[in-house]
Formats: sequence, structure tokens, C-alpha cells
Amino acid sequence: MSLFKRIKRSLTGTKQTGDNKSRVMISKNNEIITTFDPQKSPPEISEREVEILKDCWKIVKQDVAKVGIITFVGLFETHPDVHDAFMSFRAVNTSDKEYNAILRAHALRVMGTVDKCIYRLDNREKLRELMTELGIRHKNYSVKIEFIDLIGIQFISSIKPHLETVWTGQHEKAWDHLFMLMCYYMRKGMCSI
Repeated sequence: MSLFKRIKRSLTGTKQTGDNKSRVMISKNNEIITTFDPQKSPPEISEREVEILKDCWKIVKQDVAKVGIITFVGLFETHPDVHDAFMSFRAVNTSDKEYNAILRAHALRVMGTVDKCIYRLDNREKLRELMTELGIRHKNYSVKIEFIDLIGIQFISSIKPHLETVWTGQHEKAWDHLFMLMCYYMRKGMCSI
């Protein structure tokens, strides 16, 4: 059993499944192609969705490290090519404790970004700045723009178990819209350099 599966199983006791398709990804001859129009308006998030996100985030934050690790383990399992995009993971033997520490640290940074975005929904300009700058940094790290949309799908499947008593289609839509907005500005940043 791979390290990813062992980590996930130890954290959740279950095997994660989910829809791994992204609406802006197209598989063609084993190649991923992204369609992105930086001139298109950013996705919208309603005031009700902002309320849902903030309420849900209060619950998710209680297990934020676990959610972050499960998100990345799931991402690396479903898209192994993404793993190699992380420079900090390339040189580390996957059986090392150091790998787990690097994975946890990165997962917590991403969860911190989600936290900032949720609270910047009241000031969309600050959210735009944060995610555009993050996109520029990721472009400098040679991350493929095709990988940007994948994290939202994995994140949503990772938080569902923590919110199963309240989870509805409205919740899924709100989280999907948040990640669409975050990814929009991140891709825009990646396209700006």
C-alpha cells in the first residue's frame, strides 16, 4: 500500500472516492489542456454562499491539518503527476518522517490561504490580490496552470465527512464557487508573467 493510502487510511479509516473531473480540464492523448480566458469576469459568490462558507469553515477549522493532509493525499493519488510539481517533495524519500512534516506544512499553508480567502470575501479586492500574487509565485515555481483547479475538487471531498450532518447541495455549490473564484485569480496571476 502506498504511503498516500496509509496516511489517508490512518487519518480517516476509510478510502476516499470522488469525481476527479474538472470542468475546465480536457484529457486529450494523456495530456491535460486548460481553457482559461483572463478577460472573462470572475465567478460570483452570493451573500448566502458567503454565510454558508463562514459557518462551515468554523467546523472545518477544528480539524484543519487533517483536512489539508487528506486533500493533498487524495490529490497525489488521483493525479500523481501533480506530486512532482512540488519541489519540496521531489528530494524526499516517501517513507521518511520528513515527507510527512513537509506534507503537513504545505497542507497547513494551503488551509491558511483558504482561511484568508473566506474572510476576504467581504473585501474581494484583497482576495483578488492574495490569489493573483499566489498565482505569480506558483508560475515562478513552474507549476502547470492545469493543476490549479484540481485542489478544489479534492478539498470539497475532504471536508464533506466533517460536515455530513449539515451538508447539502447548497454547501457544495458554495465551496465550488469559492474555489472557482480563488482559481480564477490564481490562473490570472499565472498568465500575467
